[in-house]
Amino acid sequence: MKSSSQYIQRLKKLYSILKKGSDKPKKPAYDDPVEAIVFAVLSENSTESGTRSALKKIQSHFVDFNDLRVARTEEIVEVIKSDVTEAEKCAARLTSILNSIFQKYDCLSLEDFMSSRKKAAREILEKLNGMTRFVSNYIMLTIINAHSVPITEKMIEHLKTHKIVDPKLDNEQITAFVERYISAANAYAFYTFLWHDSELVSSKAAQITADKKTNAGAKRKAKAKK
Repeated sequence: MKSSSQYIQRLKKLYSILKKGSDKPKKPAYDDPVEAIVFAVLSENSTESGTRSALKKIQSHFVDFNDLRVARTEEIVEVIKSDVTEAEKCAARLTSILNSIFQKYDCLSLEDFMSSRKKAAREILEKLNGMTRFVSNYIMLTIINAHSVPITEKMIEHLKTHKIVDPKLDNEQITAFVERYISAANAYAFYTFLWHDSELVSSKAAQITADKKTNAGAKRKAKAKK
């Protein structure tokens, strides 16, 4: 319990540090949830600027998302490779998810999905070929307005590196831990701030690691004086 309490404190402290001096970001209002899916797939392996650049290139190169759905992987890779890491994997995931949606609804429309209850919506997403926990969480957060925090593997490693979360937990457990202690009202802001921080060389999360070392040093000195 003591160890768990420490990680809870560090997570909450991280959010306080990340939001300091910044405006709280607002969730995007997507007219087309398919665009949200494409954005999420791209962002799982890219920076924010890279994601927006890749999405813009896709929208410029392809007629629409249905055209993207039937495109060859090699063609998609050529469009996004300068903005996204693991471009081939990303391209394959895009077409896999889009084709799965098309097979389910006979079109690239998610109108029925948007009117679903949260539990049903989650189940629909999880059954789509190529779906990941991150993409699913992003859609649940931005489209369904569910209490969900999208966290990429890179973000999780960032949290582990700076000892914000228990390194013994797996990715699913870490995501669940974050969702438990970051409120629904702060979920999108935390995701956005953490995404940005994980891309920095001198991250704000490093302050917590530094504070921990400073406190440990102070305790050692205090014991030595006794």
